[in-house]
Amino acid sequence: MTEKRLISSVITSGILLIILALGILVLPKVTAISFGFMICLAYIIYGGYKAINTFIMRKASHHYILDIISGLCLLIAGVLLYFAPMFNIMLVLALVGIFFLLESISSVAFALQTTNLMYFSKANYLLSLVQFAFGVCVIMILPSAAIWLVGVISGMNFLLSGIIMTNMYIGTKYTGS
Repeated sequence: MTEKRLISSVITSGILLIILALGILVLPKVTAISFGFMICLAYIIYGGYKAINTFIMRKASHHYILDIISGLCLLIAGVLLYFAPMFNIMLVLALVGIFFLLESISSVAFALQTTNLMYFSKANYLLSLVQFAFGVCVIMILPSAAIWLVGVISGMNFLLSGIIMTNMYIGTKYTGS
């Protein structure tokens, strides 16, 4: 796997995350009301993309199994939410919390792997702390978790991840990596 292909994958993921985040965050009340559709669509799209892209790019990553699992968690949460939003809401919220915890570990692994390649690995460490806090927050408030809170947290996570990935791509373009 070439470095150029890895960087291309990073910018694609970053742009996709920013677009999905803006779709979730632009109208928070609409997002809260249409949680079953907005969140499941974003989770299905990004979860499927992440699992497939990670599988394709597995030779470039040392932590690909964790990324595939987190992508599949997101995909499963989206599908469950789509077919039975009220019945499965606690399961979906638990999967969302687990996804954030796994994603925080994956962000640390990515930062460690790209320390020499990209200058924004410190931002990945910060992102992993935020994702860990999101995961703990969702899991801790499970009995009374508000659907809108998970939507806002998901949107913020997607937005932060997308901005960091886009910045990493821009940083590699200006440093000549």
